[in-house]
Amino acid sequence: MRFFQENAPTENASFWTRDWTDQYKVNFGEWADQSVDWIDINLEWLLNIIKWPFDFLLSNVVEGFLEQRGWWLIVLLMFFIGWTVRSFRVGLFALVAVSFCAILGPGYWIETARTIGFIAVAVFLCVVIGIPVGIACGRIDPVWSVVRPVLDAMQVVHSFVYMLPFIFFFGIGEESATMVTMVFALPPLIRLTNLGIRQVPEDVVEASRAYGAPEYRVLTDVQVPLARPAIMTGVNQTLLLAISMLGIAAIMGAGGLGRLMFQALSGQDVARGASAGLAFFLVAVSLDRISQPDEGSSQSLFTRLRGAWIHRRDPEALLDAEAEAAKEADEQNFAGRPAPLAASEERGLKVALIGGVIGIVGVLLPWANNAGFATSHSRRGDDSLVGETFNGLSANGGSFWGFFVLVASLFVLLAGILRMTRPDSGRFMSADGVLVAAFVALGASLAYVMGSAAATAVDFSKGIGPWVTLAAAAIMVGGGLIALRDAPYAPHRPVASTPEWHRVIGGVIALLLAIAGTFSGWSFDERNDSVLSAEDEALIEELRAVAEADPTQVNRINIEVQAIYNTARQSEKIISDSWTDIGAGMGWPSLILAILSLGAVLVASGLIGSSDQHHKWRWSAISMGLGAATSVVGLAWIASVTRATDPSYIVGVGSFLVMVAGLFFASSGRGLVREFFRTEVFDDDPAVDVTESSSQTEDAVPETV
Repeated sequence: MRFFQENAPTENASFWTRDWTDQYKVNFGEWADQSVDWIDINLEWLLNIIKWPFDFLLSNVVEGFLEQRGWWLIVLLMFFIGWTVRSFRVGLFALVAVSFCAILGPGYWIETARTIGFIAVAVFLCVVIGIPVGIACGRIDPVWSVVRPVLDAMQVVHSFVYMLPFIFFFGIGEESATMVTMVFALPPLIRLTNLGIRQVPEDVVEASRAYGAPEYRVLTDVQVPLARPAIMTGVNQTLLLAISMLGIAAIMGAGGLGRLMFQALSGQDVARGASAGLAFFLVAVSLDRISQPDEGSSQSLFTRLRGAWIHRRDPEALLDAEAEAAKEADEQNFAGRPAPLAASEERGLKVALIGGVIGIVGVLLPWANNAGFATSHSRRGDDSLVGETFNGLSANGGSFWGFFVLVASLFVLLAGILRMTRPDSGRFMSADGVLVAAFVALGASLAYVMGSAAATAVDFSKGIGPWVTLAAAAIMVGGGLIALRDAPYAPHRPVASTPEWHRVIGGVIALLLAIAGTFSGWSFDERNDSVLSAEDEALIEELRAVAEADPTQVNRINIEVQAIYNTARQSEKIISDSWTDIGAGMGWPSLILAILSLGAVLVASGLIGSSDQHHKWRWSAISMGLGAATSVVGLAWIASVTRATDPSYIVGVGSFLVMVAGLFFASSGRGLVREFFRTEVFDDDPAVDVTESSSQTEDAVPETV
């Protein structure tokens, strides 16, 4: 075989022309093709051995288990894993997030299950290979000398380059996609495991050996436990990089949400792309939160993905940032106990408790009479239910407006009782948490009271329930404000006294978004009897008469009738915003709450009024609560219509925009509220009456801040 293959000379191809190099060709491609053919023929047994664990796990975990089980079982499994590995809150978030993926549309749940299974298999195999190799690298220097350049090559070479050999040897499918994902995601786990083993203090290792511990006990009882934070960070980074490879896996033929996004991109399907992207985000956040080290992180998923991508060649740098965060958290832990309740704080919590009880009772009272509220818009037949009455939890009554009132009232009860009996009962089981929950109940009740049923529901009337819960929410808000006034809280660090313009700008953008949401469509009615004009109906009747007279024309006429329906849906569908008589009537409550939210943001940012840090904290809690109330208006409409609707009645984007605007308002205050923690008192402080507060703080565990 010749190294250079000389091609036919190009006319006038001298050494100085650009065509001169076209006369020669290095046969590298042919050599690779010959090598692949030889391996396929002679090493098929080895390829089958390599492929077997991938095929076995994917077939049994993804196809044999996840795809064959009910969605609820997988959701509960995610909840218990999150609860066991991290905390109840992480497990609850995983439950809600993964459950939401199941209702995004037909086929989304099966792709969600495949995504979870694909990532689980890839990370499991990375752990099985990466941790032992990392331990060997940390204990044996020659092994690290050999493995290190291999890791450098795996991280430097682009994934598209080593994707080709896997496709050549193992074909298109999930097996080869999993292998490529492993090559990309494995190095951080090996590097961080190696670093964790090497960072174990040498004197601790030598002491264990001096006491006669064999090497396997030194490894299992000393080195691995002390290296656990670094190993867990490596597992988390491997997971993040595996998530970032789902798009490449979809190109290689793997299923899951990555395939839906790839199909949406290829077909320019915005709706499918947005839904698949949201499901992908929720699954990724859930898995990331479950796999984080014990101290966790408040960073967003995109920030953490970006950090994993930037530090994929030097993941050791991530440990320094985590060490600084842990050091800062330790510095904020004091040796005292939470301060007892102030007099006004206790009085305000008692008032809020009364409001919470009234709110629960109000939810059980009648909310709708003679017709449904949201369902009169979305479901045929619910606009006339004469003689029937529905409470706050019924789909025809309060639906999710009542549900949010109930949850908020229960939270106020729980938080108030716990705070009065145990001042160390948790950060948001406090005056500001009670106030936010009270505003949620206020927003839900106000939206229902000011909203309207469908114009066709002529006999509809509101019951006494929403008016009772509105009064109860006002009582809860008042109690929360009283409790917040003198609550003994202080910030982690000094709060800036200058106006925070970024909060002002964010609040203005959120208000504009809410206004745009009220004027956007809240519902798209595409039901046939709603969109067909009189002319269309007459034409359809004529076509049906022709079909009855001449059965041979049935197929052609069916196509024409369907074309009439499709055209009508595009040109004659009924779109209603939150202001029209036929719409939900949620314009005024959305606008009122958004304006109040902006006012609270302006005060909390220091632009209006005092710049005292406690003043800004209180108004930040108020802006957070009003933002949550604004968000509930849109969210309750979306959830209530989705709960009971005809197939062709679709929730519009306007309610979503109002919900997002409320979340912007709420997040504006959340950052500063989280900076404040309950002050601590000490037994040797002469200003503290120990005997008076001992009954409330006995055996209390200091709150971690």
